[in-house]
Parts: sequence; C-alpha cells; structure tokens
Amino acid sequence: MIQRRSNPWIHRYSRPMMAGIATIGAVGTAYLTIVKLTQGSAACPTSGCDVVLNSPYAEVFGLPLSLFGFLGYIGMIIFATAPLFLNGSSQKQLRSKLENWTGILLFMGGTAMMVFSAYLIYLLAFVIKAACTYCIASAFLSLSLFVLAIIGREWEDIGQLFFTGVLVSVVVLVGTLGVYANITNPRVSTQVEGYTITTGSGASEIA
Repeated sequence: MIQRRSNPWIHRYSRPMMAGIATIGAVGTAYLTIVKLTQGSAACPTSGCDVVLNSPYAEVFGLPLSLFGFLGYIGMIIFATAPLFLNGSSQKQLRSKLENWTGILLFMGGTAMMVFSAYLIYLLAFVIKAACTYCIASAFLSLSLFVLAIIGREWEDIGQLFFTGVLVSVVVLVGTLGVYANITNPRVSTQVEGYTITTGSGASEIA
C-alpha cells in the first residue's frame, strides 16, 4: 500500500497567514497615507511617528511612501489568495500552476519588502533618529512575509531561489539608494559669489 506523503501544516496555512499579515500591513499603511495626505498627526505613543512622516524620506516622487507600502501589501494579498479561489479537485492542474507562479512572486515581494524595510530601519536609527511604531511594525510584518514565503512551500531548486533573492535584493537596494540620493547627498551649488559694491565712485575719483 502506497502511503501519501503528509502535507506539513505550514504548507497548508502559509497563504492564509500571509494574507492576514499583509492585510494588517495594508490597513496600517492606508492609515498613514491618509494622515500624510491630510497633514494630520498619527496616533502614536511617541512623537517619532510624526517626525518620520514629516521627514523628506516619507515621500517618493511627490507621493507618500506609505502609499507604495500599501500597494505592496495589496499585491501580497492577491498573490497569497489567488490559488485559494480555484477548486482543488476540478481545477487541480491550474491551481498547481498558479501556486507555483504566485509562490515565486510572494518570495520576490517578501524579499523586496524586507530589504526596503531594513533600509528604513537604518534611516530611523542613524539618520532620522526617531522611533516610529508603525515603521517598526511594518518591518516585522515584511520579515514575517519573507519567512513564510520560504517555509510555506517546497522549493525544487534552492540555488535558483537564492540567486533570485540576491538579484531582487540588489535591484531594490540600488533603486532605493538612487531614489534617496538627492536627500542623502544634496546638490552643492557651483555658482561663484562675487563681491558686492556698496559705495560708488565719483568722476574725480575715476580720473
């Protein structure tokens, strides 16, 4: 008698767990986006949240940074739940393909969010020097999504997974440094200031 290999519980529940975590992140970033757009004050145990929201690092291309975080969490929700809407019996093959496609997308998204969150934590600690509860919570959520994306399923090629993770990390880090380059390294004016003439010379003095 052939025994069917048991499916670990983490493989069965990883996607609902990721969807729940991403939903929490989406709600938090949506709230911060509204606060930023309305120029309000965030509900926070310290003043650090408002310090961060009012810093130049809180905007990207003129839009609130939290808006991009919201879109990222929404994407993770879609990737996590998409296969769950397919019937596991009648649409088994299609569901399996969708699980594979969205599995790598979840890993790439989790990696990108974790790397970007790590950079934001660096900014909080060493540049802005303020404690933001929402930022720290979002970093923890991003790390959780990254871990669940890895352990939530079986991977056939670990080497390819590692290469993909490194590639995504490099792209995100280079892109982030490029976006914030004008903030961390403000452009120095090359205009030469001349002397200001404060007194005039008469005709007799010139002659």
